Amino acid sequence: MVIFAHKKQKNVMENQEQLFREKAGKYLVCFNGECPLREQCLRWTVGHYVDPALRVVTSVNPHYALAGEGCDLFRDNRPVTMPVGMTRFYLDMPGQMERSIKRRLIAHSCRATYYIYHRGDRPIPPDLLALIRQVCREEGWQGPLRFDGEVTDYVW
Repeated sequence: MVIFAHKKQKNVMENQEQLFREKAGKYLVCFNGECPLREQCLRWTVGHYVDPALRVVTSVNPHYALAGEGCDLFRDNRPVTMPVGMTRFYLDMPGQMERSIKRRLIAHSCRATYYIYHRGDRPIPPDLLALIRQVCREEGWQGPLRFDGEVTDYVW
């Protein structure tokens, strides 16, 4: 169960075209017209917004052969709701449990990255949220996970 202290909704659909144009010049895009996943892939979708005046862009090799179940560079082109900010996350936890959870989350990436998510500078993507949930359960926390808010955005 995830509880949000307050909700900050960002309407990505209103600014989708502008957002894709901004990202297209600096995002890893894909032009593989043979890819079976292209219609659902954010890299393919954003590739259509690349400025034709740019001579060089960072892209997936269009001849890249998909191995096995799918492309490891695939990004879903549907926006998802993600929690943001962890400033109230530990309020109800015992001190020792808080320290253990925080230590493990910092060890997963690094102190600077942990605090980027903690302050709410970047939304917490689904895979990181699953890790946070797993660490909390392994450390014995059975209560709700409290985040500062949520945003709806693409997982870049």
